[in-house]
Amino acid sequence: MLIFILSQATKKNMNDNLKNESVELRALKLSDAEFIAKNAKDKDIAKYTFVIAPPFGLETAKKFIRKANKEIKDKTAYEFGIGLDGGKELVGTINLFNMSRKNKNAEIGFWLAKEYWNKGLSDQALKLMLNFGFNKLKLERIQWRVLDKNIPAQKLLERTGFKLEGKLRQKTFLNNQWFDDFIYGLLASEHIIK
Repeated sequence: MLIFILSQATKKNMNDNLKNESVELRALKLSDAEFIAKNAKDKDIAKYTFVIAPPFGLETAKKFIRKANKEIKDKTAYEFGIGLDGGKELVGTINLFNMSRKNKNAEIGFWLAKEYWNKGLSDQALKLMLNFGFNKLKLERIQWRVLDKNIPAQKLLERTGFKLEGKLRQKTFLNNQWFDDFIYGLLASEHIIK
């Protein structure tokens, strides 16, 4: 069972028929800015994350939240908070971005605060977002661009059914080093609702 806890504006545009007993996806609130800014400074999180690459202070976090909520309203991207305890306790974010309505595809990405790693929350959040993308948005393809050294993310993608489709050599320069990008893809026809 799955649920999306979204802002009032978003609820008007979507049905709240997806639930998970422990993880909820919800629109970000300005009160989440401190949590986001704090975790953006964590080197273990930022070393593989494109979205919250430093410097990322409190004001940047507030701008990020305003932009995310505008994109949800405009249906151009979907950045949700990953919440526990009815969505009250934020543990990270997950997003669908670089959306193409014409080609029915998007990219996906997420991060979790370090204290929530290895608890199965990333699997649950990813499944929620995939159900949202394929079932609600009617996407045909969702892809994830992951850095070659981010082994935990690669294992998560493979567990969830993504297929490794290619490698872009020295595509990303992040934190003063070059990374190869691995492109993983999942098609609607391959997605199993869980």
